[in-house]
Amino acid sequence: MSRGLALISCLAGVLLVAVAMHAQTGNWQSADEAGQGQTPMMPVHQEPHHRQVFQYGPMRIIDLQIPPGDMSWFHTHEWPVFYLTVADSQTRTQILGLEWGARGAGAAAPGRGAPPAGAPPAGAARAGAPPAPAGGAAPRAGGPPRFRPRLFSDLSYAERAVTHRIHNNGTGLYRALGVINETQGGDESVTEEAAGFSGKAEMSNRWFRIHRVALAPGEKAAHQHKAPVVVLQDSEGKGVASGAMSFEFNEPGQWGFFDSGARHEISNGSTGRLELLEVEIRRK
Repeated sequence: MSRGLALISCLAGVLLVAVAMHAQTGNWQSADEAGQGQTPMMPVHQEPHHRQVFQYGPMRIIDLQIPPGDMSWFHTHEWPVFYLTVADSQTRTQILGLEWGARGAGAAAPGRGAPPAGAPPAGAARAGAPPAPAGGAAPRAGGPPRFRPRLFSDLSYAERAVTHRIHNNGTGLYRALGVINETQGGDESVTEEAAGFSGKAEMSNRWFRIHRVALAPGEKAAHQHKAPVVVLQDSEGKGVASGAMSFEFNEPGQWGFFDSGARHEISNGSTGRLELLEVEIRRK
């Protein structure tokens, strides 16, 4: 083959690749202000603001971050999720096909445990969530200040999938760590002791059981659990969780993971109190 023909063949190959790439990406289109026209629709862990940072079997960890003024794409929730709010801001939510702020069928009514704007809107279960600290979300227009719980879980997705998008119309970053359990849940009759925990859980349901680990400077605590656990940092400070793998903790929102039966030790290497959450991924 002559050099000229080889060059033509090479250019043709490049053109074909470019055309193929354009065909794959040309269909991506965000929704308009009315919520119409998005292509494609995507599961929550593929939405760019809900960055998936880890997956192990039917468990996923997502890091949701929406800067002020930004908006997520429409995304679908199909499985229960536990959230730790790391940074709060005023937000609003639009369920696909409805107006901004409208609630879908089965959502809680105002004054009866309705989820805050920006949180999963459909019948969220928040049993055991502590009061939100002062300095949280800004006041919503037309009403008193409402604060997003620091710890909350939405179990309604197991019964009815929801597709929505979130707009951060506040002045700060909205960030939450989410743990998704893509199973039918576990046996709620299993006690804390049998599961490898000590003390009462801060939150417990069929899919998640959340225990707080609070360590004084230099203190250590060893754990071993029958189900997989995600470790989330919930305070300032520095620490290490070591076992089959080691995870460093330096700021709120950092995470670690240990499989069922994996013994691990958590230590506080800072000069102040260190608090972490162990999120048990309950499954049969």
